[in-house]
Amino acid sequence: MIGRDGPDRQQKVDDALTKNYDRLSPMQRKVIDRLLSDTRYAAVVSAPELAQTVGVSESTVTRATQVLGFAGYPDFQAHIRRQFFSPLSERIETGVMSLGDTPAAAAIQGLLEDAESVRRTAEDLSPELLTDVVERLVAARRVFVFGSRGSYGLAQMLSIGLRLLLTDSRLLSDEAGLLADQLTTLTEGDLLVAISFRRVDRITVGAARHASKAGAEVIAISDVVHSPIARLADRTLTARLGPLRLMPSYASGASLVNALIIATTLRTLDDAADRLKTAEELWEEFAIHVADE
Repeated sequence: MIGRDGPDRQQKVDDALTKNYDRLSPMQRKVIDRLLSDTRYAAVVSAPELAQTVGVSESTVTRATQVLGFAGYPDFQAHIRRQFFSPLSERIETGVMSLGDTPAAAAIQGLLEDAESVRRTAEDLSPELLTDVVERLVAARRVFVFGSRGSYGLAQMLSIGLRLLLTDSRLLSDEAGLLADQLTTLTEGDLLVAISFRRVDRITVGAARHASKAGAEVIAISDVVHSPIARLADRTLTARLGPLRLMPSYASGASLVNALIIATTLRTLDDAADRLKTAEELWEEFAIHVADE
């Protein structure tokens, strides 16, 4: 059984970054960004090794973690290990122990938590930022969308909507290791929407980094503005995630993607009208949907 302070301790890294990341100096940010770009590396690297890799003094490593609110580098590293590498059984127990006494009660409480995350996401969303992102999507020569693991469904959902609204929108996939091949033509004038939450996967960071180097714009959809993909992006839309259970809930992420599709629909309705009409005709021709009886 996990101690009473388990869940609070596990949230401390995220909370510390949210509250104090902007207080870091440029050199201190290099330290923290390197650690957050690979949490497995962060869990084992020593302070002297990290300092040498980043090109700073060991005292800068210590001060960076202290600015975030930790006693020092060992304390920060211990929280990294605890938050990201606790056994799955502990994560499940920690996540569900406060939900309810029965499976049904726990499930309903989970739904209510999702609704609260969606509400907070809507309250946080800047209309100006959303409008700017939509304009960038419309202005792009080609739009590429990528999400891996749990975020793949959100990427697929966004791609389906954008394909009907934009001249050229494509869903990227790492199936059979072909993502690198699909990125070869990415260049200035293109735009990549990269989607990833919680423990950001390395392949999404790699795709965003390549897009940025190639001169393409990058729009990130993530849960925090200091996530690894957000730091590579030109603009970031954030969705509030609830407590971590067996796996993250993507309800607020799906709602944010839907909001982006709605905004883009209204912006492109006149230009996309013929495309939408053709899509309807093709759906009927290919009998995509079950006919009403």
